[in-house]
Amino acid sequence: MKKYSVLILALVIGFAFNANAQGYIGFKVGYNAASTSAANSLTNILPLKTLHGFTAGAVGGYNFGPYFALQAELNATQKGFRISESKGFEIYDFPIDAGLEYWNRFTYIDVPILAKAKVGNDIIKVYGAIGPQFSLLAKGRAKANANLLIPITLFDRDLNLDNLGFKRFEVSGVGAIGLDIAVNSSVNIFAEGRYVMAFTDYYQLPPIGPLTLDTDIRNRGLAFSAGVTFNLGNVSGGNRSSGNRF
Repeated sequence: MKKYSVLILALVIGFAFNANAQGYIGFKVGYNAASTSAANSLTNILPLKTLHGFTAGAVGGYNFGPYFALQAELNATQKGFRISESKGFEIYDFPIDAGLEYWNRFTYIDVPILAKAKVGNDIIKVYGAIGPQFSLLAKGRAKANANLLIPITLFDRDLNLDNLGFKRFEVSGVGAIGLDIAVNSSVNIFAEGRYVMAFTDYYQLPPIGPLTLDTDIRNRGLAFSAGVTFNLGNVSGGNRSSGNRF
């Protein structure tokens, strides 16, 4: 899969240099509502909840006319899940809420490659984007708190991903919709929402004797981000363009 992602990037760059394409680069920051999907055999036992995290990175691409673009990104994104269980009871008519919270927080390096279609005028455009995403699991951390009147940290430590059997490489699909505004002929700002769904598992539970569990443990996420891009001009023909990126 890594070879395929490099090949796709090479084809995008090669096509751009043989077409009248306008290049752009930029950066973005945002929020990621991460979740983990799994088979019912697991989620019936462990109620996996949304983990709140960040996403940030660099973007770059080429516009082929006013209504179509190809874009690649290099992002750092927090993914994972949260488990939270609590039970209330009373002691001498005094209410007490006892519970346990557990977080698995992973940091991924994501490389989405997106085809973008746009509608609008020279100043404001709405766009939709779709494409594959290739990701590398860089690090993971686990934390657990016990709550009894006050939170008590039971542990907070890094995960040895290789020893624990986590799968480092991930392939996902991305769908996005956003708004792009031309500030001037060289600078654009944008805001976007996107949904990411992994096609590959990031963890497989070890077999129990002769029984192998198919748990389908995969990442999902709903992200909202904003950023800025800078026009680089035409990449072919020797002329630099000062037109709007969109």
